[in-house]
Amino acid sequence: MDPVLGGGLLMLCGWLCRLLHLWVSSRTELRRTEMQQQGLSERVRHLPPGSRLLERPGRVEVVTGTQPAELRRG
Repeated sequence: MDPVLGGGLLMLCGWLCRLLHLWVSSRTELRRTEMQQQGLSERVRHLPPGSRLLERPGRVEVVTGTQPAELRRG
């Protein structure tokens, strides 16, 4: 096989592997985000009205039901 053709095929294989890696990692991140949102929705669904849920890593704050007076004024 010609060295130039072999080098070109090797570069093409490397590029395709990198593209596949980016696609798989982006799909994994999307699925992880969907699962986190689904878990948050499930936890909020089981809270009584007026409850407050704080999550530190994602900095999420959820207030269910009627809002407290300090939030209504703003």
